[in-house]
Amino acid sequence: MSRISFNELNIVRKKGRPGDLKIALFYPSLYHVALDTLSFHMLYFYVNSRIGFIAERFNIVKKTGQEPIPRSIESGASLKLFDVILISVHYEPDYVNILRFLYASGIPILSSKRDRPYVIVGGPAVISNPEPLAEVVDVFALGDIEPILPYLLDCLLEFYDRKRELLESLPPERGFYVPQRGDEEVIINKANELPLKFHPIAQIQPSGKNSRRRKTMIEAMRGCFRECSFCLEGAIFKPKRERSYEQVKVIADQGVYFNKSKKVVLLALSYFDHSEADKILEYLVNNKFEVSVPSIRVETLNERRLELIATGGQKTLTIAPETADRDLSLKIGKPFLPTLIEDTAIYARKIGIKSLKLYFMIGLPGETREHLRKIVNFIETLSEKSGYKGVRELKITVSPFVPKPHTPMQLAWVEDVQVLKRKIDFLKSKLGGIAEVRSHDPRWSHIQTILSRGDREIGKILMLWAKYGGGLGGWRKAVRNLNIDIRKYLVPSSTTSMPWKKIKLAS
Repeated sequence: MSRISFNELNIVRKKGRPGDLKIALFYPSLYHVALDTLSFHMLYFYVNSRIGFIAERFNIVKKTGQEPIPRSIESGASLKLFDVILISVHYEPDYVNILRFLYASGIPILSSKRDRPYVIVGGPAVISNPEPLAEVVDVFALGDIEPILPYLLDCLLEFYDRKRELLESLPPERGFYVPQRGDEEVIINKANELPLKFHPIAQIQPSGKNSRRRKTMIEAMRGCFRECSFCLEGAIFKPKRERSYEQVKVIADQGVYFNKSKKVVLLALSYFDHSEADKILEYLVNNKFEVSVPSIRVETLNERRLELIATGGQKTLTIAPETADRDLSLKIGKPFLPTLIEDTAIYARKIGIKSLKLYFMIGLPGETREHLRKIVNFIETLSEKSGYKGVRELKITVSPFVPKPHTPMQLAWVEDVQVLKRKIDFLKSKLGGIAEVRSHDPRWSHIQTILSRGDREIGKILMLWAKYGGGLGGWRKAVRNLNIDIRKYLVPSSTTSMPWKKIKLAS
């Protein structure tokens, strides 16, 4: 295969020395998705900052079908030349891409059949439940990058040529799950603070005709105290930890030079829960930064904050009510505040925010057709009062509910695909003239649920699914040929043994 090249800024080409460990950093999705994932940048720049390591990036080239032989972005080197494959996975359906990637390289799939390269995986998806990949992965790194990555790299330097000793050197009480070792309890490793040395200021940027996509991503805060019953990130990344105003200021100011852009994206589960949120925004706006704040709770907004967002150049305000029913909203731990949303939308339009985006979940436990009618009625009223209307101004995203491990809703039942499709069709038919209504495919939501709550039996489906090239058709074929009852993962009983019980959240 000929090497695919990209025009990039801030790429690291590290010559290193003989004996340096070569780390293949793999993001199991397409190139542009990896580029928009800050944790992948963190891994890339931190590993390359360490003496004794050379890190190069890989991603998939096609969503389905057979992957070409993997070669690194930096040098075009074959995956087989690397000592370690370090993978960050955020979305459970990307598991199949890990296996497609390994198949394409010719590297043995099973950990028990593979000496090197070591396959080490982290990220929110496997932190919540690593079992579907347990027979493939050598080590799961479960926790925050700051405490877990330096320890992992130290152990790799010491034991890289002795697999058994390497695996034994990574203790479960520090967040390392080694399936071959039979670990019965693993403690997720948490960072007490967010040190600047782990947050890259120079981030990989597209050059040439894609230069408009340049930006500096800043993790302003990690974790959340809100405890919504459906939210995985809020469960596994608590407690809330803030990056200081001074750190954000340094990253933003130096990011202009390194990233050739004055656009800043402030990442947090709920940005205005940061104690210095206003001070940070005021500094950025006063210094002519273009600012994007993609995650906001409506109850944290006021007129001054909306004005700062608008002055910073943000054209779209995003709010996630999840439901339009008060009682259902209280059950999921996220109160529905219709008057506040309406007042916020009215003022947002008044000060020049051009579009409004709303997120709703369907298929929540206890949901009826009446709950859907309430969404329709609320959007109609909101549109009338605020003036937002039409596909350019009012955007609605509808997502089927996916229960996640470690949340209060982890064993909730999931509605049938056809029921979910009818609900989506109802909302689209009723709101089509008012807003652009986008939806996530319920078939993928079902797959995500199965992978989220799956055990090692699901790993068998993953391996066959990857051989069939991934995709919905490949999934159906793999399930049919293996004759595995996937219904038990969609409609579990309260006595169901939870494969993720061995993963313990740190207090």
